[in-house]
Amino acid sequence: MASQVVSFRLTLLGRCVLLMSSLVLANAVCWIVTAILFGRNPDTQPILSLALLAWTLGLRHALDADHISAIDNATRGLISMGQLPVTCGLFFSLGHSTIVIVVNVAIAISSSVYNKLNGVGTVGGIVGAAVSGSFLFIVGLANSVILWRILKRRQLAKRREQQSLPAAEFEDDPKHNQMLMMRLLGPIITFVNKPWKLYPVGVLFGFGFDTASSIALLAVSALGHRRSDGTSIPSGAIVLLPLLFTTGMTLVDSADSVLMLYSYSGFPEHTWAIVERTQKTPTDSENIQDCPDPATASPKQLTETQSQQVSNDPATPPPPPVSNETTHDLQVKANVMSGLSIVLTLISIIVAFSISLITIMGLIGDQCASCRAAAEAPDGGGLAGSWWRGWANANDNSGYIGAAIVGCFVLVVVGWYGTRGIISRRPGQGRSGNCN
Repeated sequence: MASQVVSFRLTLLGRCVLLMSSLVLANAVCWIVTAILFGRNPDTQPILSLALLAWTLGLRHALDADHISAIDNATRGLISMGQLPVTCGLFFSLGHSTIVIVVNVAIAISSSVYNKLNGVGTVGGIVGAAVSGSFLFIVGLANSVILWRILKRRQLAKRREQQSLPAAEFEDDPKHNQMLMMRLLGPIITFVNKPWKLYPVGVLFGFGFDTASSIALLAVSALGHRRSDGTSIPSGAIVLLPLLFTTGMTLVDSADSVLMLYSYSGFPEHTWAIVERTQKTPTDSENIQDCPDPATASPKQLTETQSQQVSNDPATPPPPPVSNETTHDLQVKANVMSGLSIVLTLISIIVAFSISLITIMGLIGDQCASCRAAAEAPDGGGLAGSWWRGWANANDNSGYIGAAIVGCFVLVVVGWYGTRGIISRRPGQGRSGNCN
């Protein structure tokens, strides 16, 4: 009988724990270094307040509605491709914070860079808003197609269940890819087919330079702070401010990514284990590689190998066992077709279209002279002024909208599982099927 190779790998929960633990450690390291550099000297202790402000800006900025919507919809899209992405939020926030880090490194080299941010930020703001609004609209369309497919498969599964037919294995139908929408959006949608590809998307989202300008202002303030002897802090030390901003933002965005991953896919592994043990039976090709070369092996080695092959060659080989990965994939597919996944996907689609509309309308209101005049008119500008001020206020309160989105998802998930738990405890009530 062929020997089995035992290996260990991280479970989905283990990957999530490793990610979040690493980010918590990164936050702790940044704060320890900040405390060492600025906390020991009373003259530099006021800079700690700037560091705290930079870190909290990162935490708050991670809750911006465009961040939440982009990460949630990208996670949903990757799950539909058969993946269980853990790092969508990490790569998106790293890409977004790259602009902040680059700007502040440039300020550390020459503080005159800050005076040039306004001109660059105007163009960058247009590009960033246009990219974020377009991206969210596209992923909203893509998830609409995904939701339609899930509903069709769910309907087919229920029909087969009513007819007492075995469950079918759903595969992507090539006819679906011939739809006009998929022909137009296919290259853009399939671009983000790996979590790391959210990094360039995050970079484009960061072209607005609004956050970079805020952190840059803190950096300039830190450089302008004078010690009792009249000297300023080393210019390289201000790099800690964008690093604190980055670690704070990646922590919250990654937590949101993990939350949405489990919300959409359920708890497919049904275990709290961090590491799982797997066994693999070597294939015939691997066994052949272990055979000695007839040209160089001794007759004794060839005889022993032939005897071993005969003993390991039963007349009727046993059927291949179902692997843990196959069971895991089937469970994920069932969870993706569940009622909770459908509800969350619908919410994500509505949020993506809504945030896209808010972003684009805010961009139009900023760049249209007559729109600005109506919004800033002393008499209120009538209906037009109220209209454009409403879109501007929605953009300004993006952080509150993002926090409300996360809270809505949490309430839906908790309410869903809470209701199912109550129903399952009632006498005579069993658990519903996978498609419920």
